[in-house]
Amino acid sequence: MPKLPYIDRIWRARGSIELIPPRTSQSAFARLDGLLDDGGTSHEVHGDTLHYVKDNPAAQDKLATFSRGTLRVEESAGRARLHYELTSPALLLCFLAPLLFLAIAQATIFISELEGPSTEEASETEKDKEEEEEARPLNVIDQMLGAPQPETLEEKKQRMEEEGEEEEGRHSPTPAYVFAGLFFALYLVGRVLEPWLVRRTFRQTLNEPREQSHLESAAQADS
Repeated sequence: MPKLPYIDRIWRARGSIELIPPRTSQSAFARLDGLLDDGGTSHEVHGDTLHYVKDNPAAQDKLATFSRGTLRVEESAGRARLHYELTSPALLLCFLAPLLFLAIAQATIFISELEGPSTEEASETEKDKEEEEEARPLNVIDQMLGAPQPETLEEKKQRMEEEGEEEEGRHSPTPAYVFAGLFFALYLVGRVLEPWLVRRTFRQTLNEPREQSHLESAAQADS
């Protein structure tokens, strides 16, 4: 994916963590083998930098959201930090999906306006409604023959309103707005949650518990 300043924050996650105790790049990358040995994952190491790509990662893969990325270990003054830059096509799709559904909603509104009655037809309809009179009751012969009663004005208005609501429902933009809102909420949650989860995964994988580090330091001092 192209690098676009500020805009690429939509689908990229950047950050760094301190390695405790300090590690070389070879040692750090060796600890990450468990995350990079899944099927469909390829990675290359060039000095202190590792590039990885995941094709169709499994759902339980901890790096499934960020299917490609670059990891670099920086050592200075007896300290080491892991810098990472990860790319997520899934976040990009969740960001673009609301735009697609908004476009569908606008197209639905445009189609509804095209299929709606013109101004002249609407005015003629209003005149016809004004000229309408209450239906006359059936005569005795029709009643004896079992003819149905004619619709009253109230019944006719109610029927026309129901038919109008059904017609509006066929071209309603509401479902598109609902899906746009759902995908936008999904993107916001993922944009905050996924970088936090991957940062925690790197920290747990690369950093030993402080107690274990102190014990190793004490053992080295005794020896």
